[in-house]
Amino acid sequence: MKLDQFLYEHPVFTYRDFKKWKAKPRRISDLSLHMMLYYYVKKSKLLLLRRGLYAVIHPGFTSKTLKVDSYLIAAKASDDSVLGYHTALELHGVTYSSFEQFAFLTQQKIKPFEIANQRYQPVSFPSILIKNKKNLFGTEIINRQGLDIKITNISRTFVDVLDRIDLSGGLEEVCRSIENIVILNIDMVIKYCLMLENARLAAKVGFFLERRKGVFAVTDKQLKALLAVKPCSPQYLSINLRNDCQYVKKWNLMIPKQLLNKTWEEPNVKF
Repeated sequence: MKLDQFLYEHPVFTYRDFKKWKAKPRRISDLSLHMMLYYYVKKSKLLLLRRGLYAVIHPGFTSKTLKVDSYLIAAKASDDSVLGYHTALELHGVTYSSFEQFAFLTQQKIKPFEIANQRYQPVSFPSILIKNKKNLFGTEIINRQGLDIKITNISRTFVDVLDRIDLSGGLEEVCRSIENIVILNIDMVIKYCLMLENARLAAKVGFFLERRKGVFAVTDKQLKALLAVKPCSPQYLSINLRNDCQYVKKWNLMIPKQLLNKTWEEPNVKF
């Protein structure tokens, strides 16, 4: 494969991607690879996004006019990157709002970073998934600009955004986005939720599934599996959501009244 073909097929790539491609015909030293990439950056053929991460500058663009796909940056930010939380909701087309923050799951130790005023937030895989080697449970591969990238599927994303409301735009954004979901694999939702062994999360998932019981065709038997592991004492949806709550005994949850009453919705206006 010639360089132009590689660049055409890899609009965003890592140093490891480049090394793997270059090493196919013959072995080449790291110094030579770094010098080669440095040369292409100097010639404005590549844009260095951050250490080890590059974007291709196509003809007609410059480093200043090129707009790099943010989802590809997040997907290539680590070797094991899986797009999740609000970012996954966006790619599934169900978000209420668009954000300038992109979340990705990774087992690597990476600090949050910014590129072109957009923030990229690495999030560790749940420790129990790492322990059981289930990091990729409930994920799928999608193609974006010719690149295959990993993303949590809608069933896992449903659970994850309830687990980390703070990473998903806040309570209103999560609730409004969930309401945009019309098809959900309930058995997978419950299986993944129970896999995480988190009583409060099980109660949250059960509560939200019950609210959408008719839409998702949720059965009492399915809810029973979550009720069986609900917390023994009352729990808040989130440590940041403790004000003006109402106790829901069935799930042992303290639910913000704005959620129960949907007070964020615009009132009916009479003309």
